[in-house]
Order: sequence, then structure tokens, then C-alpha cells
Amino acid sequence: MRQYLRRRTGRVVAIGTLALVACGAAAGSASAQPFPQCPAVGSDTSCQFLVVVTDSGATAQQDSTQGPYEASDDSLIGVQNDSSRALTALPLSAAGLFGFEQDGICNPGSGPIAPGCLPAAGSPPGTMCGPQNGSCSFPRPPGQPTTYTEPGSPAGTTQNGYEGPTTWFSNVAPDGSSGQVEFSPALAPHASTYFSLEAPPSLQALTLGTPVSSAPPAATPPAFGAGGVISIPSARKCLSRRTFAIRIRKRAGLQYQEAIVLVNHKRVGVLRGARLTAPVDLRGLPVGLFSVQITVITTDGRIISGTRRYHTCTRRLPGHGPPRL
Repeated sequence: MRQYLRRRTGRVVAIGTLALVACGAAAGSASAQPFPQCPAVGSDTSCQFLVVVTDSGATAQQDSTQGPYEASDDSLIGVQNDSSRALTALPLSAAGLFGFEQDGICNPGSGPIAPGCLPAAGSPPGTMCGPQNGSCSFPRPPGQPTTYTEPGSPAGTTQNGYEGPTTWFSNVAPDGSSGQVEFSPALAPHASTYFSLEAPPSLQALTLGTPVSSAPPAATPPAFGAGGVISIPSARKCLSRRTFAIRIRKRAGLQYQEAIVLVNHKRVGVLRGARLTAPVDLRGLPVGLFSVQITVITTDGRIISGTRRYHTCTRRLPGHGPPRL
């Protein structure tokens, strides 16, 4: 069973050691599969490395047709979040990996720069991004503390130009061998982003720490029965010439955005008051089987749905002739 440790920041961190699986294309192979999670930067047309995060952990891959984007010692790295939770941070380590030298993806020296790079505040008019001087970067993302300055940032700035459009770097070791990539906002499931770092000595030398994820999604309660949120009569009884009310029970931690009730595929009105209720009227229906479908949508996006099928039946009373439906 996978266990989780809650940090003081409220994040949930998976406990355990992740195996690093290296899957590289053959050098110079024409069949190499590009990683489109990255834009063209410098001499690269896509990511040199791709980190894929799943619920089982993280793996790294390399496209050997893509070298350092500034033709020396810097890597364009993509991240694909294929897990079921939003990714908030990713620790990485390798010799010199976080040794920033003012030639990140906003300052590659030649070729295209990452889209969205801007000159540092206070730069002279006409300053162009691209030269290897650290003068350009992405804007500070919303989750980065206002008093925090990334290592390697030019004097008077807070960003070093290696970060991507939604990332920043923290916990960088003094020798630059390890650090943490922060995702702000958190990288949603099935989404991707990118950033740059100094090139690791090899794919095998790149060590991935345990990905930091948001809390697992809250469990969705059942529609009916013990712990269910929908109060509705049992389907074991005949309900001819009968009205009843469907009630949405209050539950701690649940707030309801909408309730949809269909009686035999026709929508009926839902009343809002102390709780959500919907009157159901089966009077006048012929003998048969009728469905009542209820869907409750919570404010955090969970969907609780259930269907009850009722038999309408009328007992013939002596001396009263055929039943009226």
C-alpha cells in the first residue's frame, strides 16, 4: 500500500524510492520520437529530456537527436504529468545540474528563445532577449514567494532565465548538484510544461526524487444507502397514485452546486431551501416500470448519481369497477 506524508505546507508527498528508468532513442536514429512538450529553443527543436510522472512514480527519457540547446552544456527538459494528481514539485539531482550560468532558455545565445521571455524590469529600452547574459526570464509565477530570488539571477532581478513559463527553482544545493523544480500553478493531470538546467553527465546520472503532488482527490460518497447523500423511497414498494420528495442530505465537507432529477427521462424541478428537494408525482401513470434518475454535482466537481426504478401498480377494490389511472 502506498503511504503519504503530509508536509507542513499541506502538500502530500509519496514515501518510497522511485526507480529511474532510462529509455533513450539510438543516437542519430531517424526514427527518434521527438518530445513535443518543449518548444524550439536555440539549436533544439524539442525536448532533449522528458520526465514522465505517473501514479507509480517518475521516469526519464532522452531524445539523442537533441543536444544541448546552446551547443555546449545546457538541457531543455519537459515534464509530462500522467498521474491522477496535480504535480507541485519535482526534486532532481546530478553533478552541476543547478549550476546556473546566465544562459537559460531565455538567453540561449542563438536561435529561437522560449516564447514568453521578457527583459528584466529596468532594462534599457530596446533590450533584446537571446544573448547569454541572463537579462531575460519568464515573469515570476504566482506561487513563488515575493522575497525569493532564484540562484544565478543577475543583480537586481529575481529570476535566472532557466525557468519555464510556470516553474521556479528552490532548495538548490551550494554545489548545484541538486534542487527542486516548483510548479506554479500546480501541473494538472495530463498537462505538460518545460524548463532548462545544466546538462547532466548522462541520462543514467540524472536522479529523480519523489514527485510532490497535491492531496489525493476526496472520495465520492455513494448515492444511496448507508452514507449516501440522496434520500429516496425504496423501490420495493408499488407507488401508484403516490407523491414523494427526494432529499439531498447534508454531509460534512460537501457543498452542492446543482441537482438534476429526471422522472422517466423528463426533468423535474428542484427546490432550494435548507436542503435541496425535488417533488416526484407518480399519480396518473399507467401500470409499468418508471425510472427516477438523480445526479448531484458538488462545488468541487464531484458527481454523485443514481437511478431507482419503480413499479406503479393499482389494487382493484371490490365494487369500484376498473381502476382509474
